[in-house]
Amino acid sequence: QVIEKCKAAVNYPVNGLTMIICGASGVGKSYLASLIHQYAVESGAVEKNAPFVVLNCADYANNKELLSSVLFGYKKGAFTGANKDTKGLIEEADKGYLFLDEVHRLSPEGQEKLFRYMDKGIISRMGDSGQNCELNVRLIFATTEGRETMLDTFLRRIPVDVVLPDFQERTLEEKYELILFLIHQESKTMNTTFQVSSNVINRLLTFQGKGNIGTLKNIIRLSCAKAYN
Repeated sequence: QVIEKCKAAVNYPVNGLTMIICGASGVGKSYLASLIHQYAVESGAVEKNAPFVVLNCADYANNKELLSSVLFGYKKGAFTGANKDTKGLIEEADKGYLFLDEVHRLSPEGQEKLFRYMDKGIISRMGDSGQNCELNVRLIFATTEGRETMLDTFLRRIPVDVVLPDFQERTLEEKYELILFLIHQESKTMNTTFQVSSNVINRLLTFQGKGNIGTLKNIIRLSCAKAYN
């Protein structure tokens, strides 16, 4: 269902649908966002050189003005230190994707600043409110928190939401495929092969630690490193 929703969002004419990916830390939200961009390129929904720009909103949670300058850019002289006209990340993502991770850390003011683009497809740089810039940017948001942490008016502008389950909530088949995939990744990185006992596989299948697939990946990486050594 998650994959079908993502495909539908990518293929919706003309500029796709904005989406939000929800799930606990380590379930693969950033990885899914990168795959959505990859699929959009491969399917021809965006150009082959379409950018994929990432911003972690947690980095600017306590400084909404800095966030605005990073996201929307600024005109020369807009503030002390603004020595030249500078593009924001949303402009850099034109004709591609902008992925805003940890979007729940975006202040209400920050969420409202995105309304204008989400509604009309235009932005203006800081210090240049009279000059509009029309863009074609596809937006993906991700959050580890519930929807109650964001403005209702913001969420209403996001037509597609997908939820990635924790590792222990996934089917046995999917967990097995994930484990094999991660082991094969290490095998490719180290340019060698590994022999893995069924006991190890069974222990990994019942993994219930914090960090989900991110932690599982580190466990497998360390195990392979020890075996290699």
